[in-house]
Amino acid sequence: MALTGLQIQKLLPKTNCKECGSNTCLAFAMKLAGKKADLSQCPYASEEAKRVLGAASEPPVKLLELGENKSLKLGDETVLFRHEKTFVNQTALAIDIADNEDPAAIDALLARIREYKLERVGETLIIDMVCVTQTGSDAEQYARVARHVREHVNRPLVLHGNNLEGLAAAAKAVSGSNSVLVAADADQTRKCAAFAQEFGHALAVTANSLDELAALTTEIKEKGFNDLLLHLHGRSPAEQWQSRTIARRAAILDNYKPLGYPSIHFIDHHDLYEAAVEAIGEICKYGGICVLPAFDPALLAPLMTLRMNIYTDPQKPIQVEPKLYPIGEPKADSPVFVTT
Repeated sequence: MALTGLQIQKLLPKTNCKECGSNTCLAFAMKLAGKKADLSQCPYASEEAKRVLGAASEPPVKLLELGENKSLKLGDETVLFRHEKTFVNQTALAIDIADNEDPAAIDALLARIREYKLERVGETLIIDMVCVTQTGSDAEQYARVARHVREHVNRPLVLHGNNLEGLAAAAKAVSGSNSVLVAADADQTRKCAAFAQEFGHALAVTANSLDELAALTTEIKEKGFNDLLLHLHGRSPAEQWQSRTIARRAAILDNYKPLGYPSIHFIDHHDLYEAAVEAIGEICKYGGICVLPAFDPALLAPLMTLRMNIYTDPQKPIQVEPKLYPIGEPKADSPVFVTT
């Protein structure tokens, strides 16, 4: 059960030093209770306070840091609705590649992923991840393709395997990349935890229901591994959105740790419009990682623009420096557009 502000205050030094940024220890305790501050902000917190409040002061949705330099962050969310404070870490977009594709086609696709950049209000947006999907049973081939992809895009991967041998080989091949392993079912997920931890990757916990997910995340966490994501298997978009909302409400409103993790979802539709609808739902409804079925700039541009709007701090609106901006190659007789 979450601690109240008064309970937390009893564990603080009560010096009202203001070094944490709050006027009093009680004010800081109320922020801790509301998941709007971190205990590390108090320079005089005792070891007992750190021990007792460590779990209580964690964000309801666990922070995951992916990539070699841990620059891609997921989770760390504290609110249900954007207007309450802000959403923190954006839904990561990944492009799926099958390990049985022609090597030349894979190289061409990797080049397009690597070169893709979208400029929006002074920010450069890129594709966050690449998913490598195992289609056969050849573990060596899968590991070889995963290593090749990592070397050519230099960003975290999603390793979506269909057998343990392939996942273990690929996890070892890209060791140190802080990627994500996704097994085929709950039984394989249990066995994946050991080599996910050994090779420094996060693990997507795959199950068929929220109850199974909660039981499995608890089981794996008790064994000492907690870099987890939630993966609900074989659900319709409506069921996915509903389940993700239930999980987020449980994590934030009830501080229910077994469901307090980012999610991952794979879009199988190759129809542009159906894929767009499903991906929009992921961005708007708490998606952690959204794996797109193919590289399509016509899909990526609106998704990235929507994501930027959803994850903009509502207390700090997007602002553009007021000046003249050329569009294309303007000439002396080109029209001038004025906006505010």
